Amino acid sequence: MFSLVSGCMPGTIETAVGTGIIYEQKQKYAYQHEVEAKVDEYIRDHADSPCRNGEDRVIDSAVEIIKTYRLSGFNEVLERLDTLYRDPAQPEGVRAAALYNMAVLHSRRGGENTVLAREYFKRLYVEFPNHYRCIFADTKWRDAMIRKQLLLPGETVEEFLEDARRDVERWDSEGGAAE
Repeated sequence: MFSLVSGCMPGTIETAVGTGIIYEQKQKYAYQHEVEAKVDEYIRDHADSPCRNGEDRVIDSAVEIIKTYRLSGFNEVLERLDTLYRDPAQPEGVRAAALYNMAVLHSRRGGENTVLAREYFKRLYVEFPNHYRCIFADTKWRDAMIRKQLLLPGETVEEFLEDARRDVERWDSEGGAAE
């Protein structure tokens, strides 16, 4: 009896491993498709952006890392961006771009990431007054993006803008954005 069972084991193990590999490949392709769909959605959303010089474009290399490394890519990109943002030796434009990209990545992920996206967009507005002003211009596009990506359940665009205004005033009175 033992030899009969042990004779079946190698094939069973190979089948299980093969099934696991196929499942992992399907997960990887589904994830890559999801990332590509979100990038396409971002491009469609920003077609009507008031930014005319590509200021609101996300970093292509970040998208590739996120797409390629399903399990670790998002966190890896965020860690790299956060390092750039927090490094005072980096030029202001680099730091602003890092913060903008962190905000966009969190806003596109949704869910609990919305709270961080809101914080990062507010910081961008306060800390880098000479960058990304086009996305903050009072336009229907801005309001549509806020509605789509940054509102908390039950919140209106007007309430979001008022909350942001209060935070900006508070940070200005305290001498800068909160850490």
